[in-house]
Amino acid sequence: MKQLPELLAPAGSMEALRAAVENGADAVYLGGKRFGARQYASNFDMEELREAVAYSHRRNVRIYVTVNTLLDDEELDALPEYIGDLYEAGVDAVIVQDMGALRVIRRLLPDWEIHASTQMTTSNVEGARLLAAQGVNRVVLARELTLDDIAQVAKESGAEVEVFVHGALCIGYSGQCLMSSLIGGRSGNRGRCAQPCRLGYGLVDDAGRELVDRQKVGQHLLSPRDIMTLDLLPELVQAGVRSLKIEGRMKRPEYVATAVRQYREALDRLAPDREALPGQAADAERALRQIFNRDFSAAYLRGNPGRELMSYKRPNNRGLFLGRVTSADSRRGQVSIDLEEPLGVGDEIEAWVTRGGRTAVKVQRLWVAGETQEQALPGEEAFVEWRGNLRPGDRIFKIHDEALEARARESYQRPGDERRFPLTAHVRAYVGEPVTVEFRDAEGRSGRGSSAEPAQEAVKRPLTEAVLQEQLGRLGNTPFRLDGLTIEGDGKAMIPLSQLNEARRQAIEELESLRSAGMQRPPIDEARWRQALGELGLAGRSAGRSDFAAKRHATPLLVAAVEGMTALKTALSAGIDEVLLSVEGYRHGEPFRSGDEAAALKLCREAGVSTAIALPRLFRPEQRSNVADSIRRWHEAGARQFLIANLGFLEGLRELEGVKVRADFPLWVFNGQAAQFLAELGVAECTVSPELSLAQLKALSRHGLTRASVHPSQAEIVVHGSLPMMVSEYCATGALLGGRTLDKPCDNACRRHRELYLQDRLNFRFPLYTDAFCRMHVMNPKDLSLLENLPDLLSLGFKRLRVEGRTENAGWLKSVLPIYRKAIQAAATGRWDKGRVREWRAELEQVHPAGYTKGHMFRGVE
Repeated sequence: MKQLPELLAPAGSMEALRAAVENGADAVYLGGKRFGARQYASNFDMEELREAVAYSHRRNVRIYVTVNTLLDDEELDALPEYIGDLYEAGVDAVIVQDMGALRVIRRLLPDWEIHASTQMTTSNVEGARLLAAQGVNRVVLARELTLDDIAQVAKESGAEVEVFVHGALCIGYSGQCLMSSLIGGRSGNRGRCAQPCRLGYGLVDDAGRELVDRQKVGQHLLSPRDIMTLDLLPELVQAGVRSLKIEGRMKRPEYVATAVRQYREALDRLAPDREALPGQAADAERALRQIFNRDFSAAYLRGNPGRELMSYKRPNNRGLFLGRVTSADSRRGQVSIDLEEPLGVGDEIEAWVTRGGRTAVKVQRLWVAGETQEQALPGEEAFVEWRGNLRPGDRIFKIHDEALEARARESYQRPGDERRFPLTAHVRAYVGEPVTVEFRDAEGRSGRGSSAEPAQEAVKRPLTEAVLQEQLGRLGNTPFRLDGLTIEGDGKAMIPLSQLNEARRQAIEELESLRSAGMQRPPIDEARWRQALGELGLAGRSAGRSDFAAKRHATPLLVAAVEGMTALKTALSAGIDEVLLSVEGYRHGEPFRSGDEAAALKLCREAGVSTAIALPRLFRPEQRSNVADSIRRWHEAGARQFLIANLGFLEGLRELEGVKVRADFPLWVFNGQAAQFLAELGVAECTVSPELSLAQLKALSRHGLTRASVHPSQAEIVVHGSLPMMVSEYCATGALLGGRTLDKPCDNACRRHRELYLQDRLNFRFPLYTDAFCRMHVMNPKDLSLLENLPDLLSLGFKRLRVEGRTENAGWLKSVLPIYRKAIQAAATGRWDKGRVREWRAELEQVHPAGYTKGHMFRGVE
């Protein structure tokens, strides 16, 4: 068995942090008041954060702070001061999503530990290896990887690997989801996800017919179960995982305490000298289910589980199955339950009734065999007061276990000696000399204290072993326990107990200081800091508007993103300047057949249109050969430009001769430093984030890019088309209509149902597409359209304006592209006419009756 990995716990408050530490966490991750991906948690101000670091370091627990949101250029200006404060507070590492933030932190604090957030969507060895080369110490892998995938990344990437082992699971790839952002303006990339995926949806066809019985199956078609991996810990350890992460910064301290304790004990049982006792695993899972669950799965660790991943009927806590109703007396307001789990006064229980939804009650009184009881046991029939429409056979779940919650609270409010470090004490006590107290820990470090005055000869109460054991063992607010005591002296010495307690305090303080010294780091080098700020362009804005205006590109290129030969021919006939040939395969398979590559590139050359190959949004280790083969075929056919949406593609593309690499928007460029990060990796041009507002775009083009030595003419913006809300390894079509489970493959249901939608409670239809890798893409019902804003966008100097047509047919392209061709020309030549624009808008509305949105152009995102 390899060395046990770190157990990493969440904390959204100081109380939750104590719960994590006192129950056995090796490290805790938390957020400050800024730049963290859980902005609705309490989080820590700087004073609280210093307290958290001090508390944790005294207990040999590390602290990681999340700086894992996308930052605009104005926010990036505030980042140096914030990370400087974190560094000086003693934070052990920062967790980062934004490539610009990564660049800034690495330049300012090159020796500080950086972890790449799961929001960076690291899903392959190549991406992890690239991040390691950029100074990232650890990657938090995408939760869609299998055990084999994880083992490969851990072995080959050169970075530490961290994986989520318990808690809530996102249905889409983290860091790739715009659903909350586009629906309600609350961005998951900005720490404010509203979780619209947990709401109810129907699966319908293009005629609006429901294809799934919501009453029978459930209506929460995008709501996954929680992940739970107690039984997979040996395999995770063997895979080389460095850190096991529990999700839950929004959870209560009782949840944190319970989850951490169960995983701590399970990990400790893996040690060679430990043997698991019968029933321990079942008890641990029972506690985890009781504290919170949406039912459990192993996520993708064993493979794609299909519908077994999902909690279709309930998106929130299920509790623990308690038993079934045996009788119900509505007149007396009493029901009886045949118990399969214990039930106590103070517990809360919920009925899943056959009619009328769910109803819950707190147990105030409890009877067994006619006698009032505080607790009823499994196998007994318990009677409780309950007024509701319950019937025999209704299922009852315990959603709150008062005893379990009380034990969890006690673990951090009144912690015992279980998690404390053992100390031995040595006392020297002679009459006429100060009494000295020395504490020594298991690693050999020691701290010493002494009385303020010499000891006197005792008349009645000398410093006996019993007195010393009592006084020196009072270590309640420290991370220590007294495990041994030796005494050197004449047996006659006496000092006031207040002086003995002060000597104890001094000794403990010195020992804590020595123990914390190993977790301290050198102070910030102010000269190097100022130099790095200047090099980053963060010491002041370096480009004025007049300088920008003189350099900007006059007329941007009209770019169309398409799939398949028919769409390509239509786009070329519409007068575009450049085409992006997507190989994602949004419609159930590869859009270009083997051999189409040369023909497609020939058509583009003959039309005088530049071409770039848009690679799949991401890939996993087992898909490497498929992706590499596709790249090879296009390169051999003459393709020299590739558009990537995942850092993992860079390694293979760098090996090809004469290739130019560009970045698509899922590689979020929210600020100029992110663009420069990509440029330093050899990425020639980038696509800016669709979450940026017009004001942020102006700041980016006029200040952010130029400060980072990237010109706006190296950037592209999406102006029209259907934006993807999420990409998921889970496919609703395959799971619900194709029967996919862990042991059963899908029966290609997507080929039987060509047009599918998720329909929400407002009757908006979200188009669903299944790509060549059987991933599900959920699209925005309303297409993006920035037609009226083209003059503003042209003034920004971006080189390319893109129309997204990867999911569209030839008729759509034939209607939309000529409108944008004419509109761009009008804006560029000063012949912008609002009346003509209204006519163009009317034409566009005929193409997409579902309507249009300006996205975040004016509202921005929280």
